[in-house]
Amino acid sequence: MTRRFRWTRPAPGGTVTVTRVAGDHELADGDPQRRYTLSVPAASDTTVHASDCDTAWEDGTLWVTVPDGAGLARVRLRNGDATVALRLPGPTFDDRLTATIDGDAAAAHDLLAGADSPVALALACGPFLDVEGFVALVDTLATASEGASDDLHATRYDLVRIAATTTAGPPVGTADEFEALVEGLDGVDAVGDVDVLDALADTTFVAHDTPAETKRFLADLGYELPLLAERGDGRFLAHYLAQVARTAGVRDAKQAAARRGANTDHADFADAKAAAERADYWDRGAAWRDAVLPAASESFPTFAYVLANALYWTGEVGRSDSRADELLHEGAAAAARTIDLEWVAGHADYERARAAAHRHRSKRNHALALEHFETARGVAESHSFLDPWEPTYSHAVVRSNMLSTTGDHERAVEVLDDALADLREQGVPDDRFAEMRDHLEGQRHERRAIVADDDGDRLAHLEAALDHYEAVGFERSVARIETKLDDAEAAGEDTGGESREGGARPQPVLRPDPDAGPSLDDIPTLHDSLTETDPGAVGSADPGVLPDEREDALADDPGVPGRDSEPHYR
Repeated sequence: MTRRFRWTRPAPGGTVTVTRVAGDHELADGDPQRRYTLSVPAASDTTVHASDCDTAWEDGTLWVTVPDGAGLARVRLRNGDATVALRLPGPTFDDRLTATIDGDAAAAHDLLAGADSPVALALACGPFLDVEGFVALVDTLATASEGASDDLHATRYDLVRIAATTTAGPPVGTADEFEALVEGLDGVDAVGDVDVLDALADTTFVAHDTPAETKRFLADLGYELPLLAERGDGRFLAHYLAQVARTAGVRDAKQAAARRGANTDHADFADAKAAAERADYWDRGAAWRDAVLPAASESFPTFAYVLANALYWTGEVGRSDSRADELLHEGAAAAARTIDLEWVAGHADYERARAAAHRHRSKRNHALALEHFETARGVAESHSFLDPWEPTYSHAVVRSNMLSTTGDHERAVEVLDDALADLREQGVPDDRFAEMRDHLEGQRHERRAIVADDDGDRLAHLEAALDHYEAVGFERSVARIETKLDDAEAAGEDTGGESREGGARPQPVLRPDPDAGPSLDDIPTLHDSLTETDPGAVGSADPGVLPDEREDALADDPGVPGRDSEPHYR
């Protein structure tokens, strides 16, 4: 089943039950209707405000009639100062929704044309769909429209969290429903990867202010914390301890780890710590997590040191589009600062700001993305062991793109030129600077092509942009420039010109506007080849050791690598 003919919503004084009434009125030629009954608690004290529908009370039951063409009608129930709003589909909308769930792209286009956004559309339809139907809706919307795909990709973890914590979206009241929603969205190619543990961490970070709230949320779904702690090589336990550390304090995190450690088998502390210090870059997070439970029976500074490392390195290799990495880095910073482990605290602050910036960047929240990139740059500039070039680069790409979306291409080019000058002064390693330069120069030429007065200049800039994008390996940018070149060549052939390759390429069905500037997608993301971390850039497996535990150099000494530990983050 994908459609629900009866659903409930919390309301003042109890629960509203909505029932769709089937009958000949749904099939009437020329004037179909949808009718619903609402069982309303304290009906005599409830006032009704309706849009795009008719309402009438009958024996304490509210009848709602939605005419054809109404789209999603709205009924608002008020009892005193409390209100609840319900959306009810009209006939045409309902038919298009059913067709979209069945995979009809044309019906999906019709729904999107009347919606503020694909995300708002999906969430509004969620209450009268089950999880399977909601996933099918998202799948067809994302497949039918590249713009919808981008929006749903950027908000896929938000969709899960909203469904699990609010009355919007499909009903998610059990662990099975939560995991079915996550796995369903994960199976939608146009949306991207979605992970259960990351979705739980995202919800924890956004919706809960205390560990007790997190435990209550998990219990209400039917999860058992000890069983969750065993999943993902202890990754969820790291998420939970990060939540405890950042909200209740590191001593509470130590107590939680000690309770867990008392009921599980684990390695000897000295062995686990030694293994963590020897671990390769990609295995470092898991190795430090293995040392957390043994460390819970050690001194507080020792535990805080191990927890800071475990949370930081788990977040460092997490690569999640959810807020899981932000949760981990915030917890790592909290643990590190209790023992003045500034290398970890500084890196964690830096990576948390960049993670938030890229999250907002993917959602086209330009101003917020720029704010977080500026925060990351400020953190880097305040520590000798961090470098500001990555946020400088990302900030420039977002700022330039924002200017281009307003038509100010000349200023957008100036931003790119200024960024290249800044990056040269910041001493970026040669290989990474070459990648940055090719990307920024590609964007510069693409924008120059937009404002070029002469067809020859336009083609020259597009050719140059193509060369730079090919050098940096940005496939989406290459495809976009090739499309623009095809358009320019086709126009040249109409006036007797020659094609660059002696023949026209196949024309894509959907083309960017010829005045469209570089996309935000051009910033390295999880799906770009440039995002792979160079483990050799990290150096020591110990980010800022305690002086009384080892004789290594302190984190700000020349003997400890001063480079950003992850130059290609996201």
